[in-house]
Amino acid sequence: MALEIRDPIHGFIHRSTCEQKIIDTRLFQRLRGIKQLALASLVYPGALHTRFEHCVGAMHIAGRVANKLDLSKELQILRLSALLHDIGHGPFSHVSEDVLEHLSGKNKIHEQLTAKIISTHKDLNGPLSGCDREEIVGLLEGKRGDSILRSILSGPLDVDKQDYLLRDSYFCGVKYGVYDLDRLLETLDILPDKGDRLLAIKNDGIQALEQFVIARYHMTGQVYRHRIRLVTDSMITRAITLGIEQDRIDWLRRLFTYENSEEFLANYLSWDDGRLIREILDDRTPQGYAKSIFDRLLRRQLFKEIFKIRLRDLDPLARQALLEADKSRALQLATEIERAVADSNKGMDEHFVIARIVTQKSAAQTEGSILVVRSDGSDPVEFRQESVLFASIDSAIQEQYLAIYCPVEWNDDADKRTKTEQYAKELRPLINDLLRARAGLFSSNV
Repeated sequence: MALEIRDPIHGFIHRSTCEQKIIDTRLFQRLRGIKQLALASLVYPGALHTRFEHCVGAMHIAGRVANKLDLSKELQILRLSALLHDIGHGPFSHVSEDVLEHLSGKNKIHEQLTAKIISTHKDLNGPLSGCDREEIVGLLEGKRGDSILRSILSGPLDVDKQDYLLRDSYFCGVKYGVYDLDRLLETLDILPDKGDRLLAIKNDGIQALEQFVIARYHMTGQVYRHRIRLVTDSMITRAITLGIEQDRIDWLRRLFTYENSEEFLANYLSWDDGRLIREILDDRTPQGYAKSIFDRLLRRQLFKEIFKIRLRDLDPLARQALLEADKSRALQLATEIERAVADSNKGMDEHFVIARIVTQKSAAQTEGSILVVRSDGSDPVEFRQESVLFASIDSAIQEQYLAIYCPVEWNDDADKRTKTEQYAKELRPLINDLLRARAGLFSSNV
């Protein structure tokens, strides 16, 4: 009997016996409870899809890429790596990852968890050999295989992006993420490079790649950085952080305080979105910040964006303070801004004020470096040099801004305009002054 899954994005997805055994494990089935876009369904009601179907879709595209490039020897390991690439995600996917990193002081904990799960979890003992595990972890960490294999799994054109753009677009009910996957795959190429192999694209695939970049740009602006999506993500992160630091919820602390131990991993893998919400709202959980914020989320009484400013519109010294700060310092600056905003609005709890610095990798850091193989046999060039659209897309993607969210209410659109104008009038000089002072060059006359 053929092993196949009917997928709304790719049609029939075939899987091997080994892949099916992994999919059937409790470990992998947990991903059904972790939504791809956290609580984006509060603005896009159809966005209820999960990491489960995304991982299966990424596996499918990895197989298509391998077949197109004649990577028959690496076909199965590429598919398995793509299938397992998100196995380390916790509740609300990337959202709670910020809490893990904040509490541990370490970066890329999701990747560390993924590697440990693949290397040690008993559910994978049957489907995978020890060598399989080592190779998958090595590929996902970028430590094994040649460049083309690493690029397929984690790079400007990786199978992760190729799947989630189409999938997120479909389930959000928008067309922004649609691009010609078939054409893009058809124009992929291998470029030999001093004993290595690089992932490249043929010259006649420029338009397909431009379409892919435009899709990422529009999905970033319309979905991933949608105002309500950023508000809900920020509320989840703040609720969990306050639940640990202020409410002293012990089970929440144990879930998000990373430890390199079997006990931590076993507990971590027992949680998904639904369980976290149920436990926080349970009568046994004491009333506090976490319960209050999650209750607001479930009733869709969301924090409002009271202020937003592009970083390039800040005073030059204020902008410098933010742009030159590392992650830890940026969080400290955000906390100081929150405290200052609360102080300027008497009676407002600073814990309910969220300052978020929104950034996005430029296309120059991602797709711009993809090599284009010319049909005339001349030396390959980077995509940024060949694409007439690249410069304008890259400029738009790089836009960064600072936003302030808090639990205020508007009576109507006119009330919203009046209040946001007043907040802008008050907060812009306050934030500029605070950041200039932190740059060490404060002057009220600047």
